[in-house]
Amino acid sequence: MITQIETNGNAHLHHQQQMQQQHEIKKLYNVSLKYNPTIPEAGKPSLITIKITENQTEKRVKEFDLLHEKLMHIIIVSEDLSYFSHIHPIFDDKEGKFTIYHLFPETGKYKIWVDFKPKNENQTLVTFKLDNSMGNALKPIRIIQERQQYTKQINENHTVKLLIPKEIESNKPVDLTFIILDQNSNPITDLTPLMGAGGHNVIISSNLKEFLHLHPTKEVSSNWKGGPEISFNAVFPYPGLYKAWGQFQHHNVTITADFVLEVV
Repeated sequence: MITQIETNGNAHLHHQQQMQQQHEIKKLYNVSLKYNPTIPEAGKPSLITIKITENQTEKRVKEFDLLHEKLMHIIIVSEDLSYFSHIHPIFDDKEGKFTIYHLFPETGKYKIWVDFKPKNENQTLVTFKLDNSMGNALKPIRIIQERQQYTKQINENHTVKLLIPKEIESNKPVDLTFIILDQNSNPITDLTPLMGAGGHNVIISSNLKEFLHLHPTKEVSSNWKGGPEISFNAVFPYPGLYKAWGQFQHHNVTITADFVLEVV
């Protein structure tokens, strides 16, 4: 079970985990996310520090279970979804804190998802908001302009295509199939596991409220080699525009391909 917590306010404040009504949560946690400097400056690395404590005892949580080979996943997107980053902080088990340097490319508003699982407890997804614009005007939303582009050249060696149904309906299962090709449009068949899976697919709605983190419909072994097609099964909760980022590994290089999807 995954507990999702939506937070409001600045990211450097403490936020208490809230349980979903239909599930019983064994423990409640406080999650603290702070920056150094306090307001990250665009184009310069900022230190992100995350601490998790038990709500009742205020003890620092120092043991976590692995989630796809990592103790913590952090997803960062800009408000217009033009920027995406999937990073993994380093854990100091003596201090009981996660740290990582991250460079925010532009001034503006960002949303951050922190995914972790305290040992023998529920997997938990916590969100934070960051505004480092300090009064700057917001950028125009680009997501609408990117519609209907389902083939993208990612770099000089890789092109990715996305196969989807003619119409994607909300609340109905749909298959999203990524096809990974080389620079000559030949199928790539020697993809290797990325964090224990054939790929990862993060999908976020244009209003930044809906978040999906999907894994392929077929599980793979640690020595798997495959491709070119990697399929994910998704259920979109509401109509609207979404952006999907598929991530795959080829020759130790992470390939990230993003596409805009319209759901009716």
